[in-house]
Amino acid sequence: MIISEFLPNPIGKDTEGEWIELFNNSQEAVDLSGWQIKDASGKAFFLKNKIGPGQYSVLDYKTTKISLNNNAETLFLYDQKGNLIDKVEFAAAAPEGKSLISQNGQFIFTNEPTPGKTNKTNFVATQKENLVSEDTFAKVSTGPLNRTDINLTNLFIGLFLALVLAFVFVFIIKKLNLLSD
Repeated sequence: MIISEFLPNPIGKDTEGEWIELFNNSQEAVDLSGWQIKDASGKAFFLKNKIGPGQYSVLDYKTTKISLNNNAETLFLYDQKGNLIDKVEFAAAAPEGKSLISQNGQFIFTNEPTPGKTNKTNFVATQKENLVSEDTFAKVSTGPLNRTDINLTNLFIGLFLALVLAFVFVFIIKKLNLLSD
């Protein structure tokens, strides 16, 4: 059982369009009685349904009363014994109308939400929103890097370019014999 997609920032009022999708990736039906889904704030919803093999269950805000954050969220899926089964998170601003989908164990934004269906791969065009952390995987899916990580990457690239330019400048000056040895 995995969290396969969720929509934290729907077009319009969030409480009328947010949803979380679960997918049964096993070969057997799963009785979710006693299972729970929690968000970063600790708000929990106890599941009651069964999901057949290869099937989806879409949980909307009206059902769960879980209000998803638009600027970073973590969702946890626990079984009836309290074992963590899946965890997903993102740390960027969620574009309006774009859902986060599970793609090869990672979460990225997509232009075409597919509640209750197989995820499509028509991704958001901007690279910053599609950066995915590869740090943690043990059945823990992680989402796009936050803006701080992107800014640090840009800082390191800038420092590297400054060093290269300084080296080139010194080389040219030496070639012109403007610096004494």
